[in-house]
Amino acid sequence: MPDNRYRIRPVTSLSEAAEVPGLFRAIYGDAFPVQYVYDATLLMAELSAGRLAASLAFDQAGTPLGYVSAFKCAPNPLLWEGGNLLVRPGCGGDDLAWLLLQHYLEPENLPYLKGDGIFSESVCHHYFTQVGCAKTGFSDCALMLDQMDGASFREHAPETERVACLLQFYEQSDPLEACYLPEPYADILHRLARSLRPRVLLPGAAALPGSGTTVWSDHWYADAGMWRVSISSIGSGWGEFLDELLAQAAQRRVVSLQLILSAGMPYVGEAVQLMRQRGFFFGGLFPRWFGADGIMLQQVLVKETDYGQIKLYTAEARELLAFIRAEREQTQNKGEQQ
Repeated sequence: MPDNRYRIRPVTSLSEAAEVPGLFRAIYGDAFPVQYVYDATLLMAELSAGRLAASLAFDQAGTPLGYVSAFKCAPNPLLWEGGNLLVRPGCGGDDLAWLLLQHYLEPENLPYLKGDGIFSESVCHHYFTQVGCAKTGFSDCALMLDQMDGASFREHAPETERVACLLQFYEQSDPLEACYLPEPYADILHRLARSLRPRVLLPGAAALPGSGTTVWSDHWYADAGMWRVSISSIGSGWGEFLDELLAQAAQRRVVSLQLILSAGMPYVGEAVQLMRQRGFFFGGLFPRWFGADGIMLQQVLVKETDYGQIKLYTAEARELLAFIRAEREQTQNKGEQQ
C-alpha cells in the first residue's frame, strides 16, 4: 500500500535545492563533510552535471521533511553511492526513513542510475540502513573502521568517538574484467564475491612493474579525518609512494586512511605485501570501483578502535570484522617485532 502521508519527488529546481541545507543543519549543523549540500547553487550544479541525483520528501502541507540522494564518488563513472538519507528530527521518524531508504534502493526512482551498481556506506552505530540494504538484496563487501567522526551526529548520536561504515553493494551489470587476488586474502575475497554476479577470480602473483608511474586519485575529508586513495595502476617505486603517503597522512592527522587497489592488476599480490609491511590491513572488496573490482586496505591512525561499539546486522559482516581484527593485530605485531 502506498503511504499517502508523504510525497517523494526529485530535486529539479533551485527553490527545491534551497530546502536541502536546512535538513542537513538540523542533523549535522555545519559539520557534514560534503559542503555542496549547504549551497543550493552548488547542489544544482552537481545535479546538472549528472554527478548527483536527489529527492525530497514532503508532507501533505508541502513542508520538506526528508532527503535522499545518489552520487558519483568512484573512479568508475558507472558506479553510484546511495546515501545522505535524512529525516528532520521529530518529523516522520523511522516510517519516513524507511520510505526514503526503499526509494533510493530502487534505481528506477532516481535518474541516471543505469550503470554497474549502487552501494551504500552504512553506519555501524545502529542497524537501520544495514537492515534495509540486506533485505533488498545488497551484499556486505567491506568494513571501514573509524571512518566518521561521532561528534558530527546530532540524531542517533553514537556512544563512541568514531563510527565504522559497512560497504553494501548491489550489482547491476555483469563484470567483464578478471579480479586478481592477493594470496593472503584469496579465501576471504572468494567468500565476499560469492553473493555478487559471477566473475573470473585469478591469483595476483605477477611481479610489480619496474617502470612507469602510479596512477591514483583521492578524496580527503578533513572534518571527518578520512582519506581515501584509489590506485588504478602502479609504477616503479611503490614502496616509496607508500612511505610518502603515510608521511602526508601523519601531517594531516588522518584517522581513517583507506587505499583501494584495482584488482585488475595482476601484480596486486606484491603490492599488498609491501602495504602489510607498513601496517596496512584488510578492509574488503569494493566491487566495480574501477570498472574492475577494488581491494581495500586500511590503517587507523591516532586512536584505538572501539570494537564493542561496531554493530553489524548480518553474520557475513560479523565474520568480516573478525577477519579484519585478527589480521590487523597480526600485522601490527609483525611491525613491532621488526
